[in-house]
Formats: sequence, structure tokens, C-alpha cells
Amino acid sequence: MNSRKLAGVSAASVGAATAVAALLLGTLPGSAGEDTTASAFGIAAEGLLPISPTPRVEAPPDERKALLEVPGDDHKGQGISIALLKVEAEHFRSKATAVKVNILGLRLRVLEASCDNGHGESSIIGTDGDSEGTSNPYAGQELDLSPVVSVEFNRQRRDHDRLTVDAAVVRLLPGDRRTAALSQKDLDLFKSLASSKMAVPTMDQLQAAHAKSATPAGPVTVTDLVGALKTSNPSLLGNRGDGDALETIVISSASCEKRQENNQQKEEAPPPQPVETHLPVTH
Repeated sequence: MNSRKLAGVSAASVGAATAVAALLLGTLPGSAGEDTTASAFGIAAEGLLPISPTPRVEAPPDERKALLEVPGDDHKGQGISIALLKVEAEHFRSKATAVKVNILGLRLRVLEASCDNGHGESSIIGTDGDSEGTSNPYAGQELDLSPVVSVEFNRQRRDHDRLTVDAAVVRLLPGDRRTAALSQKDLDLFKSLASSKMAVPTMDQLQAAHAKSATPAGPVTVTDLVGALKTSNPSLLGNRGDGDALETIVISSASCEKRQENNQQKEEAPPPQPVETHLPVTH
């Protein structure tokens, strides 16, 4: 088993992503090989602050396991934190497990994705109200918290014979919610998740910018926030597309291929068939 301990890192969160990325980037392979039949990783992020899939394992040639411990506080904040990540893969089978997960105040004892021979599921074991119960979110189940952040459970994607199951996908400023109204509570939530290096406008500044926009009627929207962020942080957001999420974090991902069984029987020669004919008889 490969073990990695990162002292001083308290959370794999959007706010702490810079520190996590600096410590984890490139520690394990970032992409599956062409001949792998199964793979798994604990956490990955793309967008403003990318994180390579870590820890990550692949199979074949051998069964592999990896462990990542993230020590720190009691993991009871309002961001995104994980105490332990465990991944394993063998031929056509994989599993990724996150322990003591906190997603925006929703505390989960275990968050797991599993894949076996082209079939997969995700599981949540123990929540705030039920420390022992197990639930299996339906594919694509979403948690509607705020227009500035979305949480999707049990995301399943298929590419030919390969299935990938992501136990949880967290998106900051998702592209499909840009027209939603933005409240002070939403803005405060975004500030709690954003990097400390990012300049975030106040609600008064957003309202002033909205009044000068092409559509001044109606409330301040997420689009106003995105525009203000691009103006205040040109070096960070200048090249990002309008439809992209600011940051996408995947927690516990398992992939596997479906085993191809060769059921074709060998072709056998057809039995001989008698043919009626008349042969001349000579004496």
C-alpha cells in the first residue's frame, strides 16, 4: 500500500486549493493508460485551481491500493473537507472511499464510489441525522443549496465499454445558473469558498454595476457577480469562458470496463448431405 500524509493541510477545499495543489500535483499518475481495465482516484479539481487526480491507482498489471490522510481541524467548517481518502483497483473492478467528508456543512461519515465489470454506484454512509444509515443516491441527484454552488451525487458517464462513477461533484459558479438572482447570503457563501487571493465585490458594488448594465431592471444576478470578478481579477479569470464553472471538484471516482466474454463457438464443418444422382451402368 502506498501511504501519503500531508501535515498542515486541513481541507481539500476551494479556499485551500492552492496549498493542496502545490503539495499533491504530480504525485501520482494523472491519466489512465490505454490498457487499463479499472482505475480510481480520491479527489481532483479543474478550473481556476486545478488538482491532479490524487491519490490515483490503475489496473492492470497488478492490484493496487493507495491511501491519503489529510490531518487538520475537526472538519466541521462550512467549506469542503476530507479526513481520509482510500482508493483501490484490480481487473475490471475499482473503489474510491472518502472518510469524514464535509460538503458545505453536510457531514458524511463515508462517501464511496464503486465500479464492477461496467456497472457502478455511489453510497453515502452516515449523515448528520443518521450516523449508521446507508443511502444510494440516484444517478445525477443534485443538492440545491445556492446559485453560486451546486453539488451532484452519483454522476455516471459511459464511454463505450468504460463506466466512470463520481460520488460527488461540486461546482463553484456553475454555468447553468448565471441568470439566477443573487442574495447577500449567496454572496457570503461564495466569499467563504473563494480563494483568499480573489477580490470579491460587495453587494453595494454589484447593485451599482447592475444599475449600469444593459438590463438594469430586476435583482442582481450571478452574471453580475461573474462580470465583477473578471473586472477585479483579470489575471485569474480573464481567459475563462462564460459557460465554465469557476471550479469543479470531484470526490471519490471509480472507473471500470466491462469484461468482454468470447462466447463465439468454433465453426464446425457441416455434416455431409447425400446427393441423389443417376450413374450409367455398363456391362
